Amino acid sequence: MVKRWMNTGVVAIAIIILIGVTQVYAENAEVEKKGSGTEVAGLEQLLHTADAVIKHADQWVIKWQVAGHGYARTQAVKLAADLGLEAPVQDVRTGHDVYRSEGEVGMSESSIGLLLNVASTEQDEYYVIVQLAGRAKLDRQALLALHGQVEEAMTENGLKEASWNMSVQGKLSEMSEGNGESSTIDVSNIAQASVGIKPGEQLAALEAKLFGELDMTEVERYEDVATASVSYQATELPLKILSGSHLLNMQLAVHQVSGQDDARVTVGFPVITIEY
Repeated sequence: MVKRWMNTGVVAIAIIILIGVTQVYAENAEVEKKGSGTEVAGLEQLLHTADAVIKHADQWVIKWQVAGHGYARTQAVKLAADLGLEAPVQDVRTGHDVYRSEGEVGMSESSIGLLLNVASTEQDEYYVIVQLAGRAKLDRQALLALHGQVEEAMTENGLKEASWNMSVQGKLSEMSEGNGESSTIDVSNIAQASVGIKPGEQLAALEAKLFGELDMTEVERYEDVATASVSYQATELPLKILSGSHLLNMQLAVHQVSGQDDARVTVGFPVITIEY
């Protein structure tokens, strides 16, 4: 299921592709805008939920995005300064000016990647994307602090309508390994027996365990030879997106890795916004 998240129409999609952000899913969708001061608590809840799905994740990606009015360069410079990034570098993509700055926050082994892109869309209009990316050794407190810093920077620069999403990913084979810490969902049997099991069966096993954690209602399901995914409404989760006539809060997918006896598990809130 390769769809795109149409947050502000065709122009927004063009800019997302233009600046190199990966494809996202949930066509013709609108994201709920939340009030200030709630985002860090929301992220804590989603991290807990992601832990229940993926025991040893190796990738966390949070994306903030919003359209704005004014000069793209001016906004890019302000945001970069507020986020502790270097001055943005200008580039031109398909006729649009793009201002980009990136850096690392924290210690090298547990650092968090921070990427800012501000792209001009039309005269005196622009589109902002701020991406936070963590690896296997994630410093969660640093991620929470940086998430709050992004929220504050957006608000102080007049971008109160900014919305965000999160995707978490890990290999099925690694869910039975690690430091012995307990996991809400024990998928060791799934991981050990993953060879020859279809993605749909692996996904069903994960879902069966997750039903004990959340009150969920299935909305959409997709399956092919290599991939199985399901979208849910789970109103206790803090993020939601309108896809057609349905509200979605979470998307879960299992994808068979080509050429390997392994699969990748991905969970997205409210939908998956990274490649399987």
